[in-house]
Amino acid sequence: MPEQIPDPHPAPVGAPSLEEAVMAAPHPSSDVTGAVPGAAPDPRAPRGEREPSVFPLRFTSDAPAMIAFLRLLGMAPAVTGGKESYGELVAGAGRVMIHSVSGAESGARAVDTDLCFSVPDTDAAAAELRTRGFAVDVWDETYGRQGVITLPTGESVGLNEHQRDLYGYRGHDASAADPRLTVTAVLSSADFAADADWAARLGFVAEDRGTEGYRALRGGDGAGVIGLHTPLPDGRRARSTGTEFGDSLQVHLGFETSEDLEELAERLRAAGHPAEVGEEGGVRAVRVTDPDGEPLEIHPRPVP
Repeated sequence: MPEQIPDPHPAPVGAPSLEEAVMAAPHPSSDVTGAVPGAAPDPRAPRGEREPSVFPLRFTSDAPAMIAFLRLLGMAPAVTGGKESYGELVAGAGRVMIHSVSGAESGARAVDTDLCFSVPDTDAAAAELRTRGFAVDVWDETYGRQGVITLPTGESVGLNEHQRDLYGYRGHDASAADPRLTVTAVLSSADFAADADWAARLGFVAEDRGTEGYRALRGGDGAGVIGLHTPLPDGRRARSTGTEFGDSLQVHLGFETSEDLEELAERLRAAGHPAEVGEEGGVRAVRVTDPDGEPLEIHPRPVP
């Protein structure tokens, strides 16, 4: 789950306002059917038990606003709750985790976005990844098995098991997630070849198309995209977690969609998020600022 240290969740007390924000936010597909009892459902098409999907972890000072914003894009909540606000959202490919920065225990600041991966079975995934040359640590949490992958660069990324024990949180039927939407974790990279190498061992393969400044590494069905970008303006590729697992890779949230970009931009504007469709380097994209004040781009999903 969220952080690379034991028991990072805020205590699930009461009925948080987050739930109202999540369920009331407009959605481009159909509305979420609501909470379901028992274990959280796995809403996406089944993939191999050992293959990771992108699962960026955004720390935020306003979790309800971020979750409502992601729902506008076409994501659907799979798990929500916590007095201090927490959510896991699903797209057609990839997932995003939202965590209130006030509940963070690893020194994260608002807008920090850790690169994490989601798997149905952490132990099975760890065993497979070790055969591919990765160092993987796994331990027990109250909500399931948690892991950390140490990359050849010495940096770390989280390995999060699909939550089966809801630990007091609420599970939702996330089948309303827009199948046209793909999560992209944009990583600042000064060495495309080195980053593409470890990403390929995680199942994310470089596409032939790309530019000098950007290359998409696409996972299998439902896994999402890692986008390698020449060093970004803030120059921050990783952050210290203050733990034995070292520095956590940082990414920028991004998306791809096959939805009409003008329609998406209009939906965002109607909800109070100024959005524009522009073109740069021959590529059109919706450009908008998310509720944390971070610039975000939604690009057309490439036609196979």
